[in-house]
Amino acid sequence: MKTEIAALGLAIIIFWGIWGFLYKLGISKIGVGSALLWSSVTYGLTNVIIISFLLHRGISFSGADSWPIVAGSLFATAGSLLFLLALQKYPVSIVLPLTALYPAVSVVLGILILREELKPASAVGILLAIAAGYLLSR
Repeated sequence: MKTEIAALGLAIIIFWGIWGFLYKLGISKIGVGSALLWSSVTYGLTNVIIISFLLHRGISFSGADSWPIVAGSLFATAGSLLFLLALQKYPVSIVLPLTALYPAVSVVLGILILREELKPASAVGILLAIAAGYLLSR
């Protein structure tokens, strides 16, 4: 299990790392407005494919407890817009590492609301990541 999660985590890190770099490159070439338009069209097309696949598999909307997904999607959209604006103004070497600290918010909410436990080593890691974010933003 640990090897599997490490490999999956590494793949995500690589994909998101390339994503952040390519967004910075694109924004520097076409501007934030055009970048937002292109990314929205691309996400829209991929979403049509994903929706078609899920509907074909018989997966349907279950609305009773879907509000966290809807709200999370709205927060993700707002964060993405702010991310594009930050990339337009600041170096990728600052924006990416600083915004990569967002899981710390999820961890704190998981502890406070879901009553999840945090191992001491993980707590130290999060504190060090926050300290790194502080140093990057100076």
